Amino acid sequence: MAKGVAVGCEPVVGSTAAATSNRKKNKEYKVTNRLQEGKRPIYACVFNFIDSRFFNVFATVGGNRVTVYQCLEGGVIAVLQSYVDDDKDESFYTVSWASNLDGVPIILAGGSNGIIRSIDAGSEKICKNFVGHGDSVNEIRTQPLKPSLVVSASKDESVRLWNVHTGICVLIFAGAGGHRNEVLSVDFHPSDIYRIASCGMDNTVKIWSMKGIYFRITHMVIFILCKIECVSYFK
Repeated sequence: MAKGVAVGCEPVVGSTAAATSNRKKNKEYKVTNRLQEGKRPIYACVFNFIDSRFFNVFATVGGNRVTVYQCLEGGVIAVLQSYVDDDKDESFYTVSWASNLDGVPIILAGGSNGIIRSIDAGSEKICKNFVGHGDSVNEIRTQPLKPSLVVSASKDESVRLWNVHTGICVLIFAGAGGHRNEVLSVDFHPSDIYRIASCGMDNTVKIWSMKGIYFRITHMVIFILCKIECVSYFK
């Protein structure tokens, strides 16, 4: 279980100053703020794309901690919530947003121990633990058309589809035709609710179709000389 720490809306110490004095004037971007979460690496960050009320809220994971921030006016970043897992050896690698039946934002985090934590951002409590993967969880993605469904990629060579409300694993994409090594990345199709893409250390990208009762591979791309570390659909 994880502990929820409500931090309120306190601004984070950061800097908007340029890192060097000789920046080119024709830059079309700027850093509005910087922040550092201790001395541990931050493996993932994601904005809440599920609910338009919280588009300016994002979550980060690193070590055994999940932190929720809000972007305020003037480039200020405020800390909203922070969760520390009871397992000190846990290292969260990935985070995603979903929602419950009442529309309350849910934070999903997974990492080295293979358990996905489901955190209710409204009550600031762990609501479920998704247990099933036999090794670390490398990525979690939420179905944008149905945010009660999430998919996870794992070192155990499987991809799993989960029901956020029940915490039940709906489908397992593995075995014959599945990946033959660690699955590093997975993503939902932005407009086809039945289609998933995954890739991994076996040098392949697999496109899965969930139409009907059984899933099947509709496309497979093999890369001979390199592992595939990330896959994402474009709208």
